[in-house]
Amino acid sequence: MAMNDALIFRVSAFSEQGGRRYMEDVIEFKVEYEPPEPEPAEGGLNSVEQQGESKVEKQENGHTEQTIISNSPDNVQESVPVSAMWTENITSEKHEDISQAEVPAVHTVVRKSVAFFGVFDGHGGREAAHFARDNLWGILKKQRGFWSEDQGEVCEAIRKGFIACHHDMWKELPEWPKTLTGQPSTAGTTASIVLIRGNLMYVAHVGDSAVVVGVKEPGEKNIRALEVTQDHKPELLKEKERIERLGGSVVKKSGVNRVVWKRPRLTHNGPVRRSTVIDQIPFLAVARALGDLWSYDFYSGEFVVSPEPDVTVMTIDPKKHRYIILGSDGLWNMMPAKDAVAMCECHDQMVGPKGWSCAKRLGCTALLFWRQRMLRADNTTVIVITVQHPDEPPMTMHLQELYVNMAEGLDKIPPVTTANSPRHYDCPIMLFRNEAETG
Repeated sequence: MAMNDALIFRVSAFSEQGGRRYMEDVIEFKVEYEPPEPEPAEGGLNSVEQQGESKVEKQENGHTEQTIISNSPDNVQESVPVSAMWTENITSEKHEDISQAEVPAVHTVVRKSVAFFGVFDGHGGREAAHFARDNLWGILKKQRGFWSEDQGEVCEAIRKGFIACHHDMWKELPEWPKTLTGQPSTAGTTASIVLIRGNLMYVAHVGDSAVVVGVKEPGEKNIRALEVTQDHKPELLKEKERIERLGGSVVKKSGVNRVVWKRPRLTHNGPVRRSTVIDQIPFLAVARALGDLWSYDFYSGEFVVSPEPDVTVMTIDPKKHRYIILGSDGLWNMMPAKDAVAMCECHDQMVGPKGWSCAKRLGCTALLFWRQRMLRADNTTVIVITVQHPDEPPMTMHLQELYVNMAEGLDKIPPVTTANSPRHYDCPIMLFRNEAETG
């Protein structure tokens, strides 16, 4: 990742309970350093060391890259960040009587930054959503290949991380509150994440919390919506076939297709046998999720409600990719994707300080639509990432929006216009978890 690939963006979030009895939506947003690259194995010199070349401190686009002069990794100084993409100095002498003519080997250890965003729409209780919020990012980082430069390896690591998070929930199930009828918890959650590394964006999801990108090609008049995710609905042919192959079924109830929960009749006591009467309850309106451990099929050893995500990777071009929107179905059930990105653009074109953040404008508009249709509003959660166009003036800020420059530190505060002083963040830091705005 070159330093000039690092993005500048503005982030806002909104979360509101709506008319539901419980609030089960949560969000996560972190910016951190990637782990440092491992030192070369003993006796294994890199190509720079083999050639005896040296590097000097250089400046590029106003950024300083510090060099490392080293002949062995025995003496490591305290690392000092110079920006979000920063370097560690490693200096030591191989021997005290080192020859003046000997040229020290040089290598640079560059630490890059990564941004993680997540929307988790819980159901059947908040336990699964909170577990995913608290643990998914940490689990993903530990997967083999997650920090690879190979996109395929990263995608596979994300897939394995989702499944690992799901199985870790199983260990917690005895601690989760039981249902009113005494059954083990039926808590589950959608999970939609966006991971930004350099100019690459990885998107992974289970369930129906969609991710949409607003695209405006140079010279185009209108912005268009690119729907990056496809909701995992039980009626989708590939999902219905998978569910039925595992012995599950899909039934429509009140016009909504649902995955059936096959559970022993409530009057049943003792172990479940082939003769046990099984009730079939039309239960869940998504075909994939984290949690929903009730859906485990003992015959196949798999979950009917799958924890396996769809994973997509795309290159973000700040000259055409304007908005990245993550939202729960409380937003998308009321607002088509094309309307959402158009509203974001209108929001940014408003003159003067803004009373609302972009995410709050989307979320409150969706809640208004729920009320206008005389429907009980769902939990509604939105994250909006607004990408800075390189040829346009700095973005107007709102107090409840966060400015993130993935390649600069706190000493690089931009000349932004704000209603109040902007909050400008460096890495590594957890920016916010569930302290989203409320309407």
